[in-house]
Amino acid sequence: MTVVLGDSMACGSTREICGLDLEERNNLDDEMVAMVRGIEKKYGFTPYFVRMFATDNQRLRAFMTPYMELMRPESGLTPRDHELIPLVSAQSNGCAYCCAHHSARLRGLCDDAVFVEYIGRNYRLAELTPRERAMLDFVILVQEDPESIGEAERDCLREAGFSDEAIWYIAATASFYAGTNRLAVATGLEITPEYLSMNR
Repeated sequence: MTVVLGDSMACGSTREICGLDLEERNNLDDEMVAMVRGIEKKYGFTPYFVRMFATDNQRLRAFMTPYMELMRPESGLTPRDHELIPLVSAQSNGCAYCCAHHSARLRGLCDDAVFVEYIGRNYRLAELTPRERAMLDFVILVQEDPESIGEAERDCLREAGFSDEAIWYIAATASFYAGTNRLAVATGLEITPEYLSMNR
């Protein structure tokens, strides 16, 4: 059965957008319906990750709850930080979906397509502030070599101006996106086409 949650979203078979035919449970509560409609309104379309998670209320809530925690204003991270971290994470984990998604969002924040291309391919070639470079170096350690992280690596972030609270959010954000990257790749989630022309 197809359920229309918003003007642009019809949840039918997920087989059209990923490698799995997930059961559409038609069980979103009012809060999750409002969440989906808010995302649709913000983007002007329904991202495929929303379609995939919205097949079940608990599934969608399990994704949105940690995401909303990471986006708290008191995190010590800027909106730009919140896109740099997942884009570098996605590049590190080979997640084409998340690279397209966060590239589109970062283009909207910095209006510099060349900068965004460098971040999505090799952030070390981008013109970054020392603060951003320290943050992204740490993100790569979280993604690729977490056992190497010790007090010296956290001190590098402190020296770059991050509080311990902000360091927690950097680590938590990088860890969250490591999981979502792997899930997107493992389920064969296809790139939402609208991302490719978004904020160009």
